Amino acid sequence: MDTLQKPHVVLVTFPAMGHSIPSLDLAKLLASHSLTVSYVTTRTIERRLRGLMDESPQAAVLDIQLVGLSPQSAIEAIAEGRESMDLLPNGSSLAVISFIKSLREPFEQWAEEQGSRRPVCIISDMFIDWTVHSAERFGSVRVVFAPFGAFGTSVFHAICNSITTNTLRKEGDSVIIDNILSSPLKFTKEHMPRRFLESDSADTRLSILIGMMQSLTKCWGMLVNTFDELEPRYLQHLKNLLNGKPLWSVGPVVPLGGIANTRGKKSDISEQKLVQWLDSKSPCSVIYVSFGSQAFLSQEQTQALARGLEASHQPFVWSIKISPDTVSAESNRAELCASYLPEGFVERDKGLVIWGWAPQLVILSHPSVGAFMSHCGWNSTLESILMGVPMVTWPMFAEQHFNSKLVTEELGIGIQFCQHREAIPCEDKVEKSVRLVLCSDEGTEIRKRAVAFQRLGKRSVGGGSSTLNLKDFANEMHNLMNCKAE
Repeated sequence: MDTLQKPHVVLVTFPAMGHSIPSLDLAKLLASHSLTVSYVTTRTIERRLRGLMDESPQAAVLDIQLVGLSPQSAIEAIAEGRESMDLLPNGSSLAVISFIKSLREPFEQWAEEQGSRRPVCIISDMFIDWTVHSAERFGSVRVVFAPFGAFGTSVFHAICNSITTNTLRKEGDSVIIDNILSSPLKFTKEHMPRRFLESDSADTRLSILIGMMQSLTKCWGMLVNTFDELEPRYLQHLKNLLNGKPLWSVGPVVPLGGIANTRGKKSDISEQKLVQWLDSKSPCSVIYVSFGSQAFLSQEQTQALARGLEASHQPFVWSIKISPDTVSAESNRAELCASYLPEGFVERDKGLVIWGWAPQLVILSHPSVGAFMSHCGWNSTLESILMGVPMVTWPMFAEQHFNSKLVTEELGIGIQFCQHREAIPCEDKVEKSVRLVLCSDEGTEIRKRAVAFQRLGKRSVGGGSSTLNLKDFANEMHNLMNCKAE
């Protein structure tokens, strides 16, 4: 189909890999449904993703334009070339938010230059609220993309609303959320990001988050990275919040062309070497350990986790990331990495250590992998579900606490062993959690439930609910274009 006959949709993404990667996968899916897609992000992430697009077998046939923007003036604390959360030290969130806000003007300049190709729809990350005004300016509809699941998004919104109205209920060691389901949801205080419990009107980060959540319903519709059969009650809650506006659950958004595609950065290990190592292990005997792109463990945390993994006597693949504010150009990386682990740990060869990014889908899809120790970021959670792999969770910040609660208490496909980013894992609990999931009857039951959700997830993207919802969204975009042309 000729490009001029296609609706033009624009994706505006938040500069973190947990947001950028599913947004790129969504862009590919939308382009496969006869849409022209512009993917707008920072220059750093644009360069990173361009390499992945160039290697993709679909790149030549998908109508996707990557657009990297920079603010007109520099933002303090964000050096050029480091405009991505995984390249910044902890505590940089305010600087990133300032950077994102500064992209509104260059974005609108770019959109103005599109002329007759102005977008019919701006698909905005849920954390970018200025797109409300940009959509109004260009006569586009604004569709929010929730990279979190329906449960996490619902709880985030409900808590922010409760803080705004001073109705957040705290009873002893529990927090009660009244306005999601017909019966209250109870969270222990350990299940909550601490910023919510220590709410203060002077807390700039909290006030910004509340503003972002309040913009959630200022949209024409919403896309959610989940599937109907996984979170039906919470999808219904979001539909109620939207008050009749359309909602499409289109997840899990995964790479077109199968699981062999690497999402994110280049790995430090070849896929061939990795698969050979996994092939040498028994089915469902390996635990894969990774805490995403923004969680960097301290030396004390790393050593405690290492001792617990070694005590479990189960093989492991462990992706270890060092904070960018720890590793400098002058650092001896080999010596630094060695200092993070107990003496002789690597030499004892109990598992495979990968320093840096790992090809997660390749690992999770291998039959020798029987569990995933994770921070419970939503992308990792969905990938684990799609591969039928139970989870051993250590939620650290943001909605990860809610995702862990969903996985362990509501879906029953994992167990939690630690909580919060600054916690030191209990070595004994690490050992027992790994062995429970991989070696016990209870672990077998957890795995059965995980496989059941895997079937539902694969069905949803293989012609089922998510496939149909995606087609419906694409049809709506064509209808909007036709209405504008009349």
